[in-house]
Amino acid sequence: MWYPGHISKAKRKIKEYLKAVDTIMIILDARAPLATTAFEENIFSNKDVLFVLNKADLSDETYNNLWVKEISKTNPVITFSKKESVEKIKKFIKTYSKEKLKETRILIAGVPNVGKSSIINKVSGKKLAKTGMAPGITRGLQWINLGKVKLLDTPGILYSKLFNKDVTAKLLLIGSIPVESVDKYDIITRAYEIFSNELNIKETFEEFIENFGKKRGYLAKGGLVDFERAKNNFFKAVAEGKFGRMTFDKEVQLWMQR
Repeated sequence: MWYPGHISKAKRKIKEYLKAVDTIMIILDARAPLATTAFEENIFSNKDVLFVLNKADLSDETYNNLWVKEISKTNPVITFSKKESVEKIKKFIKTYSKEKLKETRILIAGVPNVGKSSIINKVSGKKLAKTGMAPGITRGLQWINLGKVKLLDTPGILYSKLFNKDVTAKLLLIGSIPVESVDKYDIITRAYEIFSNELNIKETFEEFIENFGKKRGYLAKGGLVDFERAKNNFFKAVAEGKFGRMTFDKEVQLWMQR
């Protein structure tokens, strides 16, 4: 399973920088709030923690409201998307973060590809952090100076081993794990099963990818579908929300048990 060395290094660096911040803002993917807590949250146990359910325009609005209601029982939380005003995030930060010596320092954390850097760029109004759909764009820690507010951008982090098949499958569906790195076929088929249940698709995974590849012209020599290319592009399309709004984590009641 994909676990680049820079993630392990990032965890060590984050622990070093924790003394310099008072507030942690964890970015979750609104499509999979539980799956996107697949890292050691306990390293932030002595800090104030805020949650942002990002990419809320790609998830089911009913579940967005349910997740906000559940998470807000213990932590401040908002939904957010690239379509919304940056003032929503700024107000959230101002309301719930601590100020120390007339300065607010916030560490931004989350699994890969949940939109941490995009949020930082939106708040700053500049392209200060690298962004992209592929996980692992941010490789090092960097301070973003916004005057009285300083944000610490961090690389995506994950557990070193993901033992839960459903969690891994959901991380694949939202693009937190690159499909090219998943070598266990049962993870790939489980991800498709979760996806197909959302849209009530009856085709098998192989049938669906064959048809998907034909429609998009992903053909190899002899006119056969390039299955690998079709599969990879299918999962990228799901991660980008090309199949419509859907939520993969529906077990709201499990939030307190994570």
